[in-house]
Amino acid sequence: MQEAVKAKKAEKKQILDEFIAATGYHRKVATQILKHGRPRCSGKKHGLPKIYQGDVVVALEQIWQVCGRICSKRLQPFLPEMLKELERCGELQLSADTEEIVLQMSRSTMDRCLCPARFEHPHGLSTTKPGSLLKKAIPVRTYTPWEE
Repeated sequence: MQEAVKAKKAEKKQILDEFIAATGYHRKVATQILKHGRPRCSGKKHGLPKIYQGDVVVALEQIWQVCGRICSKRLQPFLPEMLKELERCGELQLSADTEEIVLQMSRSTMDRCLCPARFEHPHGLSTTKPGSLLKKAIPVRTYTPWEE
């Protein structure tokens, strides 16, 4: 490593090119590694632990399906009542912890959890085609002539 520090610019370029060819790193990453060494990886994930996963998301998806796939803004206010009714009917069996987590979810968290399920069944394509028959069938009040 000491030779690289004392090397001339052309030699440093050659060392960097060989390092990139051997490792496949991007040039910026390779220079950082050569300057400061490899960053230590502890194997731990940073940030807060995930709360909303597994049984919580499955329960939320079931409730959402039963409610007709409504938006979270409308789903969240009557979620406690819906949970009671589904448990009473035997449609849903949740542990106390899972039920508590589902009830404390915010609307935006519900949207994030339901995002994968929403795109499994996208909306269908419209079969309505623009044309003069449609324009004649629907009365539209306009103050200017109708132009396409």
